[in-house]
Amino acid sequence: MKIILASKSERRKELLKKIIKNFEVIESNFDETSIKERDPVKYALKCAIEKAKIVGEKYPDSIIIGADTIVYLNGEIIGKPKNYQEGKDILKKLSGTEHTVITGIAIYKKDENKLMTDYDISYVRFKKLADNEIEEYLKTEDFFDKAGAYGVQNIKDKFVEEIKGDFYNVVGLPIEKLKNLLDKFLTQVITTEIYDIALPNNWGVARYGDFVIFVPKGVVGDKVKVRISTYKKNFSFGEIVEVEKPSEFRIKPECQHFSDCGGCALQNMLYEKQIEIKKNYLIQCLRKIAEIKNEINIDQVIPSPQIYFYRNKMEFAFGNENGKLVLGLRERALPDKKYSKRVIPLKKCLIFSEIVERIFPVVIDFFSSLNLPAYDPIKKSGILRHLVLKESKSKKDVMVIFVTKSGVSIDFYKLVDILTKEIKEIKSIYWVENDQISDVVNYEKKYLLYGTPYIEEKIYDLIFRIYPDIFFQPNTYATEILYKKILENIENGDKAIGLYCGTGPIELFISRKFKEVIGVDWDESNIKIAKENCVINKIENCTFYCEKAEKFLSRNINMVFDYLIVDPPRGGLSGKCIRNILKTRVTNFVYISCNPSTFARDLKEIMLNGYFLKNLYLIDCFPHTTHIELMAFLKKNHI
Repeated sequence: MKIILASKSERRKELLKKIIKNFEVIESNFDETSIKERDPVKYALKCAIEKAKIVGEKYPDSIIIGADTIVYLNGEIIGKPKNYQEGKDILKKLSGTEHTVITGIAIYKKDENKLMTDYDISYVRFKKLADNEIEEYLKTEDFFDKAGAYGVQNIKDKFVEEIKGDFYNVVGLPIEKLKNLLDKFLTQVITTEIYDIALPNNWGVARYGDFVIFVPKGVVGDKVKVRISTYKKNFSFGEIVEVEKPSEFRIKPECQHFSDCGGCALQNMLYEKQIEIKKNYLIQCLRKIAEIKNEINIDQVIPSPQIYFYRNKMEFAFGNENGKLVLGLRERALPDKKYSKRVIPLKKCLIFSEIVERIFPVVIDFFSSLNLPAYDPIKKSGILRHLVLKESKSKKDVMVIFVTKSGVSIDFYKLVDILTKEIKEIKSIYWVENDQISDVVNYEKKYLLYGTPYIEEKIYDLIFRIYPDIFFQPNTYATEILYKKILENIENGDKAIGLYCGTGPIELFISRKFKEVIGVDWDESNIKIAKENCVINKIENCTFYCEKAEKFLSRNINMVFDYLIVDPPRGGLSGKCIRNILKTRVTNFVYISCNPSTFARDLKEIMLNGYFLKNLYLIDCFPHTTHIELMAFLKKNHI
C-alpha cells in the first residue's frame, strides 16, 4: 500500500525516513491562513487534516500523512513568516521567552473514509537575543518555511536555552507519536459485543472467536468496532473505533471530561447497572479467591443516597495545558498506552462539590499572575503540586490545602484574603510543603494560614473533626448508612475492640451498645483525634491505643470481648494479624473492606478456622467509579 507525505518540508521527509523506508512526497499547497481557529491544538490538527485530504482526493487508495507545526505565545498562533521583516518581528517576540510548539498529525485514506489524528506539544525557552544575532540568522534565509521563523536543528545552542518535550516535534514531526498512530491505522478492526466488565480495571470484555479482548470504556451490551491495539499470549487490548449499536445500559455522561479524566470510570453506564456489576465482581472474588462453593447470599446491595456531589474530599493536581496553568485530575490510565500523568483541566467536578467552580478560577488567576510552574511528576520539576479540598456535607464548611515544593516564596496571605472574601464557606486554609518524589500528598510540613485547624462533619448524632492529614470515609451520606447497619446487626455486650480504627468513628458509634469499646491504630495523629472526638461527643466508655494491630492482639490474646471490628486498608489483614485474631477465639467478627479481592483472601483463612459468613452487605460509597465498600458479619462456629 502506497504511503504519501503531504508536505514539501525536507526536514519532515528526513524524519519520516526514520520510521518508513518507502514513501512518496506530494505537496498539498494548502493555505494555512484559511483556517480561522484560535485554539492552537485545533488549529494545528485542522491544518494537518486539510493537507492530508487535499492529497487524498487525488490518491484515494493511498495512505496520506499530513502534518502542521505552529508556535504559540501569549494567546497568539505564530506560523511561517512571509518576508524578512516578519521573520525579524517574530524572533524578537520569541526572544527571552518560553513558547509552545505544537505539531498536529493526520493519517487519511479516502476510499475507506478513514481518518486518525494526534498531536504533540513541546516547550522551547529562547535566550535573550541581540539584534545582530537575529539579523545574522535571517541572512541564511533558513527561516522562510518554518513556524516561528526558525529551524531548531540549525540554531540549537545559539538561540535555545531549554527544550521540554520531544525535540523532533520542534523540528516538525513527532515521529514516535506518528509511528504509534500509523500502527493503529494499519491494525485490524473487528466487530464484536461487550458481554462483561472486568473490575477493578473497568475494561469491557469481548470475544473474537476464542480470543478474549479487553476494551476500555465499553458498556455491557454494546455492539462495537474495535481496533486491536496490543496482543498478549491469551488475550488482547482493543480500543473502540465506533459504537455500532449502543447498549440499553449506555447513557450520556453528565461530565464533559469523562472520556479522558481519571476521576470517574462508569459514568457512561446506568447507575443500577454499575451496582449490579459491582455485586457480580464481589461474588466472583468470593467464588475464585475465597473458594466458597455454596450459594453466596448478599443480604443487601445499598446504593449511595447521592450519586453526584457525594465526595467530601478531592486531591486536584496543577498542570500545564497549551502553556497555561490548569487545575484538574490526572488522565485516565489505559492498558495499551503509556501513562503520561497529564492533568485534565476541569471547571467542575460532579462527584465532589459545586464549590470547585468558584475556587478554581481564583486560584488559577493568582498563581498564573506569579508565573509559577506546575509540578511535573515525570520530570520531577516545577513548584505547584496539588490543591486539596475538603467539604463538610452537613455544614457545607470547606478546607483548602495548597501543596507546593518547599523553599518557595509566595504571598499566600494575599490569596487567603481574596478567597475568604469571595467564598464564605471557607473556614480553614493550609499550606503544605511536599518534596516527595511520588505524586502523593505528604502532610509532614503543614502550616495553618487561616481559620480553624479542622472542619466538622456530622454523621447521625455524632460530630467528627476533619484535619488535613486524616482519613475520613469519602462519602458522608453512604457512610451514615454503613454505620447504622453495624448498629442493626450487633447485639449489646460488655466489650468490643476496633482494629485500624482511624479517628474512631465506628468505635464512637457502637459505644452506645457496649460498656467498653477499645480502638487500636498505629498512627499517633489518628489516636489523638479519636480521643478529641470522644470529648466533643461526651463519650466516656471508649479507650484508644496507638499500636499496631498485630502487637496489640499478641499482648491481649486472653482478653475477653464480645465483638471484634476490623476496617483495614486496601491491602487487607496481615497473616500475623489473622493468626492472632484466631487465637482470641472471639465469637463475633465484623470485617469492613474497600477491596473485595483482599477481603476474599482473608475470608478464606478465617472460614477455614471455624467462622461462617452470617451477613454480607455491599454499600456503594463510590458511584461512577470501580471502587467497592463491603461489610461482613462473621460468627464463630462453636461445635
